[in-house]
Amino acid sequence: MGAWNTGILANDAAMDVYGFFEKQYNKQELDIETIKRNTLEQFGMLTKNGEPVFGNDEWLAYALICWECKALDEKTLNVVKEIIEDKEEIEEEWEDLTEKRLKEIEKLLLKIQTPAKRKKTIKKEYIVDVPFKEGDCIVFKDENGIYGGQILLQVIKERHLDEPNMWTYNRGVTRIFQREKPTMQDFINSHFLMVNYGETIDGENANWINRPTLWIQGSFIGSSIKNDNAKKEIEDYLTNECEVIGNLAVKKMPEFTQSYGYGLKFFHKYDQFEWEKKHQESIDLSYPVKNYVQLVENKEDKKWWKVW
Repeated sequence: MGAWNTGILANDAAMDVYGFFEKQYNKQELDIETIKRNTLEQFGMLTKNGEPVFGNDEWLAYALICWECKALDEKTLNVVKEIIEDKEEIEEEWEDLTEKRLKEIEKLLLKIQTPAKRKKTIKKEYIVDVPFKEGDCIVFKDENGIYGGQILLQVIKERHLDEPNMWTYNRGVTRIFQREKPTMQDFINSHFLMVNYGETIDGENANWINRPTLWIQGSFIGSSIKNDNAKKEIEDYLTNECEVIGNLAVKKMPEFTQSYGYGLKFFHKYDQFEWEKKHQESIDLSYPVKNYVQLVENKEDKKWWKVW
């Protein structure tokens, strides 16, 4: 269990249940009883005979959101009562935080025994329109007038099929670092960037020298888009600060360590290129772009590009 404090929703298991329920609730496509049933089935919270399966974190989160939606039933309320009575299990799970955790559960029980004054607000979902697809060659220019290039190698949707803002975009950062706008040939002839510098531009020690890393940036929009202005700001950035100059077919993915970060931001790894000026032996060309992608048919002039 990933927990950051003793709050009812302050752990991964609770947030998974709460988030699943809330997502369906906000869409307003299903009645509340169907949403409740879907949640219980999704997280295996009942036996075949309809008896509660105790994952305490899941049940407490479920009880909370049912109450918020004015849909709390007696059976769920009784589950919360049983959880708080089993202090030994709570102590075994929370150890020295047992008292704090108990107080949180007691507060929850006190709250949900009185009907909520108003039903949970339905939140509008703001889906950012990301103008990229797998294989796109994305060019950007920074404030110093230096162009860079990244290839969108992969879009991971599996865990969040109905949540586009949570899709992971794995972008291969190339060694393109130049004042002239890159061409498709520049992309094909480039290499994916290996980061292995030992010192930053500011002279601070950097541990990349001890753990060289292929720079595949994994990032997602995130769940913090709460209004039209925030949505527009990101879409404007992706449209105005970046340009797709072509598309490549991804033949295979290089081996890399998956990373996750908020926001699709494009920037140069200046520390690496400055380090290489003084340490040319650190220039690592182990990952030629052409080993992983190939040019595809140009549909406009009906010609085929060279395929490796």
